[in-house]
Amino acid sequence: MAFWEDWGKGDCDCGWKKCLIWTAAIAGVGGLIVLLVFAFALVFPPKATADDAVLLRLALSPGSPPSNSTVSYNATVTLSLRNPNLYRGISYDPVAVAFSFNGTRFDESATVPAFYHKPRKTATFHVTVGGAGKPVPKLTAAGVAAFRAENATGRFEVEVRLDTVMQYKARKARCPLAAICPLQLQLVDPDVAATAFQRTKCTVLRAKKSGC
Repeated sequence: MAFWEDWGKGDCDCGWKKCLIWTAAIAGVGGLIVLLVFAFALVFPPKATADDAVLLRLALSPGSPPSNSTVSYNATVTLSLRNPNLYRGISYDPVAVAFSFNGTRFDESATVPAFYHKPRKTATFHVTVGGAGKPVPKLTAAGVAAFRAENATGRFEVEVRLDTVMQYKARKARCPLAAICPLQLQLVDPDVAATAFQRTKCTVLRAKKSGC
């Protein structure tokens, strides 16, 4: 009786060990399949942030009508793009950078050269723009009022927008991409220590098309 009880107990232990081994193996294979799907089948858009910004000058000379106004400015922004994909690199066309105030663009002169973005890497670039007495023909009366209100505090809401076309590695589709970064910029006196900038997450807009 003891013999059969001992044999049965041993057989049960062996069965559970095999069961655990097979369960672990299946889980491992399943996890590998999921990882491969994420790495090769799915693609994710880049993430964008504004890491630093300095506004040395933003002065408006109002005109009558407002579309005759001119603006003088000097700003520097540090922007980053992160590629979250495990396998697919991203090729970017030149990146156009535009600065706006109250929905009106006042600078579109900056461009980041085309580049290749490796998987899981972050690309950082610095953009400096400046101008004196530059016309802003699309400025409205509301924009002039908003400038006066913000100028009184020395803190301006400036939007930086990136526009480019990107292509994932091993895919044929060329995908328009935009990133919009709403910045809160404190006017800085160059002779005084700069105010700390709060890192800002940008909104990424991508084309709704196959392969993008």
